[in-house]
Amino acid sequence: MSDSLLDAAKQLTSTGEERGVALRALGGVGVLLHCPRALSSGPHRTFADLDVAVPRDASRQVPALFEAVGYEADRRFNAAQGDRRMIFHGPVGKVDVFVGVFEMCHRLDLSPRLALEPHTLTASDLLMTKLQVVEVNQKDVDDAALLLSEHELDEGPGDHIDLAYLRTLVYDDWGFWRTATGSLGLIAERREDVAARAHEIADALEDAPKGKRFRVRARIGERKRWYELPDEIK
Repeated sequence: MSDSLLDAAKQLTSTGEERGVALRALGGVGVLLHCPRALSSGPHRTFADLDVAVPRDASRQVPALFEAVGYEADRRFNAAQGDRRMIFHGPVGKVDVFVGVFEMCHRLDLSPRLALEPHTLTASDLLMTKLQVVEVNQKDVDDAALLLSEHELDEGPGDHIDLAYLRTLVYDDWGFWRTATGSLGLIAERREDVAARAHEIADALEDAPKGKRFRVRARIGERKRWYELPDEIK
């Protein structure tokens, strides 16, 4: 199934390009596609389904795009949630489509960044989709570790973990900062091979300038829940 999901991701991104839609893979499949050394040696774990993202202004084109390659819409779900999320079922099972924004425990605006890479989110965005998880599981840890092992830390555009961009995500968002730094600590504990890079990112987020909203929310701290609970979608 892993190979078929990888092929499905490539097919969908190519179909998107043909139709002028910047459809990009994320999740475990996106991580693997963005890590050439791991990709050449085979999947580092099994994948249950496929996650992709599309720009918000392309949402009306998405159903026809999926139907063209043999997928059927989950019409009830899409009618209720289609402005932010859609589900399709087809040759490789379920495909979860995030529209403009990746929103689980925290909110990550993807629309302006989807054209930066040809098939997947950037390494920085892929990493942040993992660091935004409050209760990180081993799959999240392994995906994050894979990204850290194959990408240097740097500043600005490029195929690396962009520390400047990561700082902007937490500038006014104490909750995102709290979750991301906690996740980095857990990754460092479980994966010694990438602990140094995880600590370096955590230090960069700690030292980053903080806005007024960050400072106000920091005074409340963990006395109030700082994250959302992800939707349970079957």
